Amino acid sequence: MLSVQSIPYLPASTPRSADVVLYLDLDGVVHHEAVLWHHRRGIYMSPHGAVGHTLFEWLPILEEELTPYPSVALVLSSTWCIRPGYAHTLKRLPESLQSRFIGGTYHKRIHGADPWNLASFRSTPRGMQILADVQRRKPRHWVALDDDIEDWPQSAIGNLVACEGTTGLSNPEVRHELRRKLQHSAAV
Repeated sequence: MLSVQSIPYLPASTPRSADVVLYLDLDGVVHHEAVLWHHRRGIYMSPHGAVGHTLFEWLPILEEELTPYPSVALVLSSTWCIRPGYAHTLKRLPESLQSRFIGGTYHKRIHGADPWNLASFRSTPRGMQILADVQRRKPRHWVALDDDIEDWPQSAIGNLVACEGTTGLSNPEVRHELRRKLQHSAAV
């Protein structure tokens, strides 16, 4: 029997899904929001805007919060889906998180490689990007962990755990809210 991972191409109508999905942003969530990109250096933390911070510094917090919920799947809902790309991003994460990922909100296979489609996706508010992905994957329950809270659809605001970009998951209130929403999803 073929597994989803062994199929080289899945049509947009059959994305990977799970009962419970956590849509995960990176900048402002698992590390400080002051992230820069350079064509030679790649993605790095701003030495001036985030003194003393490192990329992925709050990933251990995420791992800890997800430990009681082994069936929660992750979907990358970050500009990192575009640059450096989904596969390159996952390589930078610990195996315990890599194995939970079932996709990203942006994928060339679904959205196309056309520059106009990419520009359209980038200009769509994050909440709408996630809602479109929810409609494709159809999870039973979902939660979004994000610091981009502008223009979220009212119908989806109850699924959002909002982060402040300079503290992300290091904020105890954010951790509490994430824990509450995950507990609720496990009970439903």
